[in-house]
Amino acid sequence: EAYRPTLYDFLAHEALAVYASGEQAAAKAEDEFELDAEGPVFGTMDEFLKWEAKGDSNKVKAEQLYQSLLRFHAEDADKSAMLHCDLERIRFGKNHATGEEINARHKAALKRFAEQWADHELSAWARAEWAQVLVGEDESAEAHKIAKQGAGALPASIGGKLCFNLIQEIEAKSSQVSIERVWNVPQSPISIRYRNLTEIHFRVVSAEWTDRLKRNGNFQWLDDNERRALLAAKPEKTWSAKLPPTPDFRERVEEVEVPKDLKPGFYFLIASHDANFSDNNNVVTFTDFWVSDLAIVMRTEQGTGKAGGFVLDANSGQPVEGADVQLWVGRDNGFSPAETVKTDANGLFSTKTTVDRMVLAHVKFKNQRLATNEGFQFWRNNRGRGVLLQTIFFTDRSLYRPGQTIRYKGICISADRDNDNYKVLGGEDVAVVFSDVNGKEIAKAVHKANDYGSFNGSFTAPRDRLMGQMSIRTTSEPHGMASVSVEEYKRPKFQVAVEAPKLPGKLGEKASVEGKATAYTGAAIGGAMVRYRVVRQVRFPDWWGRCFWWRPMPAQAAQEIAHGTTVTKDDGSFTVEFVAKPDRSVSEKEEPTFSFTVHADVTDTTGETRTAQRGVNIGYTALKASLSADEWQTATKPVDIAIVTQTNDGEGQAAEGVVKIHKLKQPAQVVRPNLTERRSRPWRGAKPLVPKEPEVDPGNPNSWELGEVAAEGAFKTDGSGKATLPFKLGAGPYRAMLETKDRFGKKVTAQLQFNVLNLDNKPLAVHVPNIVAAPKWTLEPGA
Repeated sequence: EAYRPTLYDFLAHEALAVYASGEQAAAKAEDEFELDAEGPVFGTMDEFLKWEAKGDSNKVKAEQLYQSLLRFHAEDADKSAMLHCDLERIRFGKNHATGEEINARHKAALKRFAEQWADHELSAWARAEWAQVLVGEDESAEAHKIAKQGAGALPASIGGKLCFNLIQEIEAKSSQVSIERVWNVPQSPISIRYRNLTEIHFRVVSAEWTDRLKRNGNFQWLDDNERRALLAAKPEKTWSAKLPPTPDFRERVEEVEVPKDLKPGFYFLIASHDANFSDNNNVVTFTDFWVSDLAIVMRTEQGTGKAGGFVLDANSGQPVEGADVQLWVGRDNGFSPAETVKTDANGLFSTKTTVDRMVLAHVKFKNQRLATNEGFQFWRNNRGRGVLLQTIFFTDRSLYRPGQTIRYKGICISADRDNDNYKVLGGEDVAVVFSDVNGKEIAKAVHKANDYGSFNGSFTAPRDRLMGQMSIRTTSEPHGMASVSVEEYKRPKFQVAVEAPKLPGKLGEKASVEGKATAYTGAAIGGAMVRYRVVRQVRFPDWWGRCFWWRPMPAQAAQEIAHGTTVTKDDGSFTVEFVAKPDRSVSEKEEPTFSFTVHADVTDTTGETRTAQRGVNIGYTALKASLSADEWQTATKPVDIAIVTQTNDGEGQAAEGVVKIHKLKQPAQVVRPNLTERRSRPWRGAKPLVPKEPEVDPGNPNSWELGEVAAEGAFKTDGSGKATLPFKLGAGPYRAMLETKDRFGKKVTAQLQFNVLNLDNKPLAVHVPNIVAAPKWTLEPGA
């Protein structure tokens, strides 16, 4: 009642529920009002009240209602209604304002409100919203501090309770355990992504894979009874691990070594925050895994009704002969066992199975066992003949006007891909249906293919229904379909072209592009309305992924940075000007390029609209460079490294510089790469959840440190921006580092990683990425 003390408050907020909501299913007017984040919507109350917005949109009505309510309560002894309205005004700005500084302005407004009215209970509400914004920006420590202030000062208020809830959210314990599904030597550690934990507890419990599969059709899911049974079972191993604290309330990734002496078999790894693995205020996770020296590679034999694959030794990569492979076929209520076969000398197995069903494979060999984790589905092709029967349609055009004749031709074919046998199907009876955009039948025709498998016919494009994408298809085998568009259109009278800027732009300064509207007769289109918008997108250099291998590339959304209207001159020309603002959340050290796309919609006096666009690329440097060479080279031939230097818009640019070839410090032996997600660290905005750069990963060549300079050469690209440098190198992994300068003297770099093999000397270890396991391979001389 303190926030809505009068009937006017009630009615005004009922209206605001409509005006302050998003626009619903309506086209924006040409002069649509837009809230600017830099404007008074986030200013002080006095600045907001002096603001006079023009227009008749819902946003303007909402802004005027907020101003009316603030003036109405300005002289109240109890400021609750006025302050609550002012807080809602700030929230309205957050939901509807546009601009790059919206988050900063929103936080500044909430901070000012909380500090100005610190003795009022609504200050705690402002702190709760302020802290929530910081949580979204991954500033949980600062958010926790602000929420503590709100909850401590006014614990009984609505805002105090919101702050308390947010504190519980920030302080909540969480963990995510990732392991490899098959444990063998060398075994990767357990990866733990956690927050607000200092210790985690583990149990390993043995289970029977086949019994569980019989009981539960969804074999990857545990019900409550199964969870309780696993917790009650005697564990094979128990241990605990200390975790570094997370005082910043951010997620952290740590690794824990796994037990080394588990017998081959099927197990569950159970992780718990509580040492007693209780259900009260605790998180318990269950992850199944195998301990096995076997590896299974499934392969599909589509159209044959067979399931097959290979059984290999995971350590050596050698095929396993004589292993028993039993298939389990999915049924409506679970899985049932099927035929058991043995692998041949190549480790190959193949057996018939029920098609259109999910299939799992379970392998036994001596004391080793292993099963596939994902089901494989095998399909039989049409008519059960192992061949593909198809009708291929052709139409005389792809676009028709209502009432025009749609002429089509079809060819019936048979494709036996297994036996490399392709032929036409003569004499086939084919029923063809013409359907509208909603799939409703417009017309139907029946044909008989000639000796060459072809037939033809025609339909009339309809006038009495919705225009759009329509289809011509067969109703039975051999199936086929073609799509056509039926539209009411007219020939365009003029065209719009947007030219590339004559001079390269510079970040932070004004850039301009020229455009022109010209009739197809050659006459200029003068006096036409031009609506334009400029959208910025961040682009990263091609070497970015190698330099920042420990985190995925930031997902920077496209940002509209300018928009407006203008009019074409008598000669049809127009100019679009904008400030080339960089995205400050991206570090200059990462050498980003910003692509500014200018979209221009030109409408002449008759109402016809034509559109054109042009991309303008501007970076912190006026030059970009790239290196290229084959990833694998041999020591018997020189390594030719191709160099390309260009402007940011891709035009060749002459440049001079140097290329240094560093030999990488590789590990003493081949190291198995980690198959868990620990290298796919989450990334929000421009801050990693794990702030420090990780240490060298022996299993990832991108992380290997630079060694001595093995070779060096100066280069000079020609007018096309191209050059090639040859280098004589010995065996090993290398990284080429280019350095040059743009015309303003700013440093430009590029990188390239490659390997040189020496096949004439001793055997060399080669890193082979694999799917199931990580065997160690050796290439013999000449292999």
